[in-house]
Amino acid sequence: MKLLGYRNVVLALAGFAGLTIGRAAEAQLPKFHPSFYASAEADTRNSQFYLLGMYVGMGGLGWSPYFNVSANSLHYRYAPGDNSDSTLSALSPTLGLAYAGRRQGVSFGGGYTWVDHEDAGAIGAEGGGRNGATASLGAYHNGSGRSPVHTQLLSNYNFGGRYLWARGRASVPFGYLGKQTSRIGVEVVGQGGGKGGRNSNSFQAGPTLEYMWTPNFRTTGVVGYKSVDAPNFPSRESAAYFKLEGSFSP
Repeated sequence: MKLLGYRNVVLALAGFAGLTIGRAAEAQLPKFHPSFYASAEADTRNSQFYLLGMYVGMGGLGWSPYFNVSANSLHYRYAPGDNSDSTLSALSPTLGLAYAGRRQGVSFGGGYTWVDHEDAGAIGAEGGGRNGATASLGAYHNGSGRSPVHTQLLSNYNFGGRYLWARGRASVPFGYLGKQTSRIGVEVVGQGGGKGGRNSNSFQAGPTLEYMWTPNFRTTGVVGYKSVDAPNFPSRESAAYFKLEGSFSP
């Protein structure tokens, strides 16, 4: 009986130790933080661009790996006055490293873009109009004080299509400073490149309005001006553009 009692005590201690070690190991496992984002853009030249993506990072300060994947679809006119629309779709996964500080951060990544209905000269193909390896760079800085300025830079280069896309943004709080759920700012976007004589470029700028509905969900609207050029255009053309973005981080 005494041996049976000792055995039960040993089994109980072993079970408790196993449970404790299991919880400690689980606590040391990396915690992934997914974010989902989407955007829709249209201009007065009958061009539309739609994007859906997911970003998975580790969270916390310092260096950590990240994974990003996005899918987009571009609808555009091949030439002015052409009533037939063209559609270009792409899928772009990226792996990289990100550094997060208390008020600033930077990220570097590499990946590949697969394009359906390739067109190296497609206007507004943010990931490029050809299949190819990609390199990405991102940076941000959040100021301090009662009205902190937020700045952000995102860029991507497609080696297969020799196409560069870059966007810079800056914003300040708007409205009641105690909550700071709204921010106003400006964005500037430049993109262009191509291959085999099929080159295009586009520049656009406009004011932004960001609203944080909850700590995990926010939207951004943009209304601005766009200037575009392509091989099939007799001269540069301009248009107004409208954009709506949303992001959700559960």
